[in-house]
Amino acid sequence: MADFAITQFFFEADPYLRLVDGLSAFGCDKPVLPGIMPVTNAAQVVRFAELAGAAFPPHLAARFDAIADDPDAVRALGVELASELCQRLLDEGAPGLHFYTLNRSTATREIAANLGLGDASSTGA
Repeated sequence: MADFAITQFFFEADPYLRLVDGLSAFGCDKPVLPGIMPVTNAAQVVRFAELAGAAFPPHLAARFDAIADDPDAVRALGVELASELCQRLLDEGAPGLHFYTLNRSTATREIAANLGLGDASSTGA
């Protein structure tokens, strides 16, 4: 039997919170780590979401579409939104966070720093 679960990546907290509440109602007390994929390339994330059967919310897609010609702005917005999502999840009781980094850890380090969990400049091991 599993000791914990990790979700597919998602971009809004409410579905995760409903999942955890539903599992709890069925008596499941195992930790469920939310899967986070920081948006650093909106087109790539939309493609991944489609392949995984995940939803990329239209209101977020519109925000990224508005700045699609500015990769630095896309990345900054992605880090900001992921930081806000992570903070809400932690505030709501998530037992931790699982990041899908795609072998690019800089955005994840920045999010951790935004959450007070580390230094964005550290390289890690």
